[in-house]
Amino acid sequence: MSNLTAREKGFMYVITLLIIVVLSYFFGIRTLNDKYDEYKQQLAALEERKAYLEQIKANNASMTTEIKALKEQCEKLELSFIDKVEAECVEQYVLKMFETEGCPYLISVTTSDVGMPAISYPDGSVSPDGLVCAQVEVSYSSTDGYTVTQFNREPDFTSKAKEPVETTIKDLMGKMGKEPYNERKGYEQFISALKKINAENPDCIKVDYISVADNNGILVLNATISFYGANLRNRLSVDNNKAGYTYWQGETNVDTKGGMIGFPYVCDNEDSLWYGVTNMQFDPNTNKPFAPYWANAAFRKAYSDSGNDIKKLIGFGAPKKTEEAPAT
Repeated sequence: MSNLTAREKGFMYVITLLIIVVLSYFFGIRTLNDKYDEYKQQLAALEERKAYLEQIKANNASMTTEIKALKEQCEKLELSFIDKVEAECVEQYVLKMFETEGCPYLISVTTSDVGMPAISYPDGSVSPDGLVCAQVEVSYSSTDGYTVTQFNREPDFTSKAKEPVETTIKDLMGKMGKEPYNERKGYEQFISALKKINAENPDCIKVDYISVADNNGILVLNATISFYGANLRNRLSVDNNKAGYTYWQGETNVDTKGGMIGFPYVCDNEDSLWYGVTNMQFDPNTNKPFAPYWANAAFRKAYSDSGNDIKKLIGFGAPKKTEEAPAT
């Protein structure tokens, strides 16, 4: 290097510098290319991740809509059953419906819980949820078209009545078999009440049984009505139903001092609304639930006086009186 001339040394410096610049440029571009490829791979990964997240987002929105729809369907199914079946409430509702429709002559009413079969899963296990059923059986009486009827305390036969008992009975006996006691009432009202009960909530109220039988001139009307509910462990819906069969609508904390609850054989409590009323049946063999006991007695006497001939008693087939022609 020392033997080189100054010109040659300068030329060598230029060549060396040029090589350094070329190598620096070459390795710098190579590094940038490597970084560029790395960034492109990261960009592709991020775009793929973004597409995946957007798909999840879309799926979540669809799933949320589906969950909401399924929840609404479950709530609708839950609300198709009575949330809480209480015997006293359904019995009160049934009797109120019959009374409103004009069936006041109740013979008997019973309410019972019906055991429903357990729900089994395919694996053989038993579901904690289940169906419940309360059944109300009622028996009503029609009138007989002859004997005077009585509902509650009408007419009033107590010592506090405005008219003397003898006068009231004599007046009513004269009306036997005449208006408004010349037809049997109760059947149409009974059927009307059943139709309204059955239409109240077809999903959970079913009229299961109806029978009508003639009994010595009166109709004995029987019906069985079932109320279905569900006992659900994890309920989704809230039942705010205020129908007559879902909650008690009668009086509570009633003061019984006056004897308003219960009906003694003979009420001698002067503070009671039932004072002077006798709770008795004149003859169990001719029980007429719609009539006061004295009407049964009067009917039996009149029947006996007619020679036990019902047609003679009611005047069936007797010639009608013709109106006399006016005098000329």
